[in-house]
Formats: sequence, C-alpha cells, structure tokens
Amino acid sequence: MMNLLLPDTRPYPTDPVKNELLLYASQIAHQSTGRSLATEQLRSKINEMLAQNFYLGLSVAMSMAADAPTYTALMDALTDVLNAKNETEIQWFALPVVVVAGSKQAKQLHTSAPTAELAACLANYPHTRPLSRAQWLPQLIRAQDFAEITADQWYAAKQNLQAAEQFAASLPSTALPIPADQSVHVLYALGYGEPNVQNALGQNLREAALPLMQVWQENLATQGVTLFTNPLAPNAPIAALADANHTRLRMALDVFAANAIRAIRLQSPRVGVVMAAQAGGRLLFGFSAAEAAYGLQPQVFTWTLSPRENIGVVQQNFLDLMVDCQVEQIYQLNEALDDGAELPSFAEAQKLSGFNPLFQAA
Repeated sequence: MMNLLLPDTRPYPTDPVKNELLLYASQIAHQSTGRSLATEQLRSKINEMLAQNFYLGLSVAMSMAADAPTYTALMDALTDVLNAKNETEIQWFALPVVVVAGSKQAKQLHTSAPTAELAACLANYPHTRPLSRAQWLPQLIRAQDFAEITADQWYAAKQNLQAAEQFAASLPSTALPIPADQSVHVLYALGYGEPNVQNALGQNLREAALPLMQVWQENLATQGVTLFTNPLAPNAPIAALADANHTRLRMALDVFAANAIRAIRLQSPRVGVVMAAQAGGRLLFGFSAAEAAYGLQPQVFTWTLSPRENIGVVQQNFLDLMVDCQVEQIYQLNEALDDGAELPSFAEAQKLSGFNPLFQAA
C-alpha cells in the first residue's frame, strides 16, 4: 500500500539513548501493556528532577526523543507535573490569540492585556467561568518570550501564591513589532488561580469564541493596521504553546496560499501545487501555474515541524484548504528533497515520483 503521508525528515537520533524518562515515554507511546504504570513512573521521575532542581535528564530526553509519539508522551507527562496538585499549589494557564496583521508600513501593537474585559466575557459561560475568577497578568506575552520560559520556572511558580506573584512580576512587557505587508503572530494572556481552574482548560471555546474574538479585536485595534484575531482555547502553558504554534503556522499558510493563488490566477487559468518533505524536518508547499508555458516561479511556503507535530493533520488541513480554493492540480513527491534543494514547479514535479493526493485511494 502506498504511503500517503509526506516523509518525516525530523532529525531524530539514530542510536538508542540510555535515558530513564525516554524508556517510560517510549513504552507509553508504543506498547499496549503497562502504559498506566509507565505513565505514573514517568510523572514521578519528572517531578523528582524538578523538585531537586536537577533536570539534566529531562533536558536530554526532550532533545533526544526517537519519534513524535515518544516526544508527545514526554511532554504530556511534563504538563501534568506542572499542574497544581493540591489546594496550596497554583494553577497557571495561558489563553493564546493568533493575530493576522496587515499594514502598509512597520508598526507596533501594544501588549496591555484586557484583563477586565476577558474576565467579564469568560464569566458569561459555565465552561469558562472559573477563569473569570483567576488572576490575570496585566501584559500580554509575545510568543518568543513565552517559549523561553523553562519547565523549572513553571514548576517553581506553581508552588504557592508568593512564588506565583514573584514569577508574574519578572515577566517582560514588550510591544509586538508588526512588519509591513501581512504577518501572523501569537500573543498570550497569562493567568493563575486555584486548582479548580483546571476544569476550564483544554476545552473548546464553543459559544465563547466570537465574544472573545470581539474582545481581542477591540483591545488590539491599532491605527493603520488591519487585524484578524483568532482566540484559542485556554490551556496549561506547555499545551497552549503547542496549540498556538500549530495554529499560527496553519493560519500563515492560509494567508500565503490565498495570496499566491490569487496572483497566479491573474496570469494562468490553472494553479498547480507541489507538496514535498525536505531534509531537516520541513514540509514545502509550492504554488505555480499548472502549465509550464506560463513560466511562473513557484511561491513556496516552508513549514518547520515541531517535535510533536502530526504530519497527517498538517497535510489534511492543507488539502481541505485547496478544496475550498478549488485547486485540484496537486502533486505530492514521494521522496524527500535534500536540505537546501529547491522545490520544483508543478510541471517539473510531474517528472518525479509522486501522485495527486486528492485522487489517490488509500
């Protein structure tokens, strides 16, 4: 049977790594028996490392996981360890918002958090109401600053209210640069509260989504900048980071594809799309004319895969987008491209081994 997935070229280690955490994580990911015990042991070991402030083994495990399921099991266990475990501990959470910005010249977005408006909005819905009683930070955190917060910092910040307040006071408050043209960004509203806040985390926003979008649109409005905001579900920090990174790339690909398709259709009756993997953990999506005679150079979007990214989800979302855009001339290369190799145009790709995933039976 043909493999319909693009090749996974993430640079996983080729030799087994002797690491207790990876042993448990691999068992959770790949074995049908003993998973409950392995999950308990993995969480216990991670908690022990963070409590003793000696987490070299955790750092090694995070960088040396052998595949995406093993890495996901490891990160899920870490997320659980960083949650509040008793009434004296603090539950941290993040509410990400993905921002699509358009501007004719470089601008800056302020990063003041609409704390009162957020709390008032979330109080209107039973499944988000616990968040309305939490303590929200007065500033929004940029994606690059949020990603730099380490597991030991989150662990220390959950120990008690004083630790949470000290950690909150140490976080930066920096404006978000908006370049000219179109761009996609993530900002995080951070908060902390009692352990019962966990009941509101990781759930679909449902009817709260549109009112929250309105809160963000009004709060982030900046003269000379066109904004579209997409609020994501509140979640524990590490899970929120993974969700937001994926959604940011997905929305950036949506914007790129719409612009590329529009530009090609002004010059050619049919758009041709090439999908390929590239060495180094990248997926390439190229847009050009379906016919070589038009001589249009491919416009290429590069998706750099995170360690826990599901390639099948990325592919299917892209194919759904192409169906919505009424693009049927799609060619997926069977073999991964070398690092630095250019993605061929649609006409050139036809000479290589591949298929059209829209019409390929599984």
